[in-house]
Amino acid sequence: MIEISKRNLVLVCALCLAVGWWNSTGAVPLPGPFAPPAPDRPVLRWIARAAKSLLWIAIVADPPPAEPQHLVRAQAGEDGYQQLEHARGW
Repeated sequence: MIEISKRNLVLVCALCLAVGWWNSTGAVPLPGPFAPPAPDRPVLRWIARAAKSLLWIAIVADPPPAEPQHLVRAQAGEDGYQQLEHARGW
């Protein structure tokens, strides 16, 4: 089994970070809060606005759910309360 000391592990991690930093070009900015603003794209903005509007219409236009069907058979027992028949199916 290979044993790696903490000192060697830290050195390898630092070396990997340094090589990654050195090889990065920096030409492609990562998305995030400090990224430059995207160019104006009116077609994509219109598609996004239409999709949001259609989602709101779908929420409002959705009909209410139907009343549930009661499929359980119940009969009045000897005491007057309903009694379920578990032996019978639907």
